[in-house]
Amino acid sequence: MHNLRNQILKLAGIAFIVTGLAISVYAQKKTGSSSAAAEHGNRGNQLAQAGKYDEAIVELTKAIAANGSDVRLYYDRGRVYRAAGKNPESLADFTKAIAMAPKSETGYVERGQIQMVTSQFDAALADYNKAVELNPANPVCYDRRGFAFYNLRRFEEAIKDYTTSLEKKPNDLQTLNRRADAKVALNKFAEAIPDLEAALKVKPGDFETTQHLAFVKAKAAPPPPRPVATPPPTPTPAPAGITRPMAIGIGVGALILIALIAVVVARRKERHIS
Repeated sequence: MHNLRNQILKLAGIAFIVTGLAISVYAQKKTGSSSAAAEHGNRGNQLAQAGKYDEAIVELTKAIAANGSDVRLYYDRGRVYRAAGKNPESLADFTKAIAMAPKSETGYVERGQIQMVTSQFDAALADYNKAVELNPANPVCYDRRGFAFYNLRRFEEAIKDYTTSLEKKPNDLQTLNRRADAKVALNKFAEAIPDLEAALKVKPGDFETTQHLAFVKAKAAPPPPRPVATPPPTPTPAPAGITRPMAIGIGVGALILIALIAVVVARRKERHIS
């Protein structure tokens, strides 16, 4: 389960890289950064989206050398470092970005992400708390903090943050699944069903969500009634005052008496016949 969680975190980080880098490319073109920095930055972003992380890092490093005052270049290189599994370098870039732009939630969100990848959940939570403080309107801040709460097994707080994120960004597939996971962790299976059904409306036929929904429905169903055991027959007690040996003696005596009567009757019939 731990390895699966790390894989999910890494994949989420890579997906975030693609969107983040695409935004950065556009921003550099619009703001008129130095031509050398823009050229290297755009090339680095294109290489990163193609999965050529080492080459992308080289280009982004050149861009920073050309224009070290552009915080977006540190965001970009930090994301690529993270995707390449170079966690200390990624952490350093995001820490530098926070120092350059301490009033932006972006650096805290990004650094929190690398701390989640390296299982530093308390440190990630501190960064996400700061991100929420700086921009409480950003649903990403709540979704990321909810995931930190989840990994710290603070499931009620995770559900609260996921709910806030969904209020600001309804029908987010990832957040719906994450909130369902938190409810399942609390054995609130019936409450998790609507989230998974909503996720399937966002992405119909999704295999993992379908399987998860089937599991949750099975857990939420009431258990079948237990069969009622038939009580054993109650033995008839002997009459008061008669012990068990006495009762046996009386029974034997009765059988002997019946046998004698049968003999007498048989002899009488023989006499009548003869």
